[in-house]
Amino acid sequence: MRSRIQRHLWPVLGERIPVRQGGPEETIAPEVPPLELSGRDYAIFLLRLAAEIEHGLMVQYLFAAYSLDSSNLAPERRPLVRGWQETILAIAKEEMAHLVTVQNLLIALGGPLQFNREDYPNDNVLYESGFTLQPLTTSSLATYVCAESPQNWDTDQARDIKREAEIAAGGTVNRVGRLYEELVRVIGDEELVPDGTFDEDGGVFQASWDAWGRGFRRSGQHRPGPEDTDAREEHELVIATVSDRATALAALNQVGEQGEGFENPAPDDDDESHFQRLLGIYEALAGMSESEQRAVIRNVATNPTTHLDGPDVGPEPAADAAGDPPAATTSPISNSEARMWAHLFNVRYRKLLVSLAHTFELAEDRSDVNRPGPRGTLINRSFSEMYNLRSIAGVLVGLPLDDADPGGRSAGPPFQMPHTLMLAHDEDDRWRLHRDLLDASGTLIGRIRAADGSGAGQDYIRALAQADRIELAQVDLLIGGAGP
Repeated sequence: MRSRIQRHLWPVLGERIPVRQGGPEETIAPEVPPLELSGRDYAIFLLRLAAEIEHGLMVQYLFAAYSLDSSNLAPERRPLVRGWQETILAIAKEEMAHLVTVQNLLIALGGPLQFNREDYPNDNVLYESGFTLQPLTTSSLATYVCAESPQNWDTDQARDIKREAEIAAGGTVNRVGRLYEELVRVIGDEELVPDGTFDEDGGVFQASWDAWGRGFRRSGQHRPGPEDTDAREEHELVIATVSDRATALAALNQVGEQGEGFENPAPDDDDESHFQRLLGIYEALAGMSESEQRAVIRNVATNPTTHLDGPDVGPEPAADAAGDPPAATTSPISNSEARMWAHLFNVRYRKLLVSLAHTFELAEDRSDVNRPGPRGTLINRSFSEMYNLRSIAGVLVGLPLDDADPGGRSAGPPFQMPHTLMLAHDEDDRWRLHRDLLDASGTLIGRIRAADGSGAGQDYIRALAQADRIELAQVDLLIGGAGP
């Protein structure tokens, strides 16, 4: 059985549909775009799928980075693993920038924004076995490498890694670049997407690099060397505004070249794609002994969840009668202290997504560059929540998953999708949602501080409570229309 996304992506993946018309089974090529969709509608559909994929990749990379631990290595070996972690975290931030750029494309085409993603144990377009949050291993890295790989990657090493990924994922791992290639084809076709389709006035609601590119290099900017005084990180964010076909195609190609690897880079290109960086980590991790691999990868549960009635991860279940791989299973967090932290993580994750979505509801205001308005405040909150997620995840990977097995697997960040990411029509009600999330966070912070438990993260939780009190006062002013 294929997922909803995989069925709709048959045209993108170039598959042919089996049919029987009163005789032997034959195959036919699917209609592209599907008969029930116009060219513009098909482009919007593909962009919403791209947003789901970028969101899913961001979350899986964050989880993988949180699972690394260099403390068990000899001091001279620790920088290597810390470097892997920082590289994967940087890639996750770049995926968030891709997610933001896809929203700009949706605005330009007049489509609805998309910040949702498939939740585990449901299917994801990349994995026939389902979206999976799992510790970093050579097998999980193999799936990420294949997902980000360029079309012409067909070396002996490539074939070995693809086999490993297929075993790990329970099926073929599809290249994300194929989706972006289809988007370039569709949006580049003037008959499918006429020039009048693009909204030239939507730019004030789009994300700009000037507002979002803090601390990173702009796409195409010189990579800093040891002699450079610019303190920007060596990795770059691709955040492109879109007003017409040319800027739309440029944005798609920039995202594809950075992340999904449309083609191998030129020899003098110093900007490594996600594919190249992940492949480098794969090669280094595969070169370690098994004991050293166990030392640097935490025993974090796969697909941790606050739902106690979910099936725990145990022996791999057999494929179903149709030969399809089993659905991904979940790991309930039953340790009471870890559960409170996991609930807090989910609230802050929702807060990040709500802040991201809310920024696109507000027009950019450049009237006072020295005083950020509501939109600038939300952008600041989005970056703050990324760091909050990292801090809370750091606590969770050090707490046991199960009270009955304190020395077994540790809990991990659940990244559970909220019941909705839809925002209210009224602006005051949107800010009331931020207040609701701060109230929910405050309740959990109070319980964590009262329980004290192992004492993990208490300094951080006090600082978070103080920051939330400041933010709550700002939100109350915004509800009243006074501004931040």
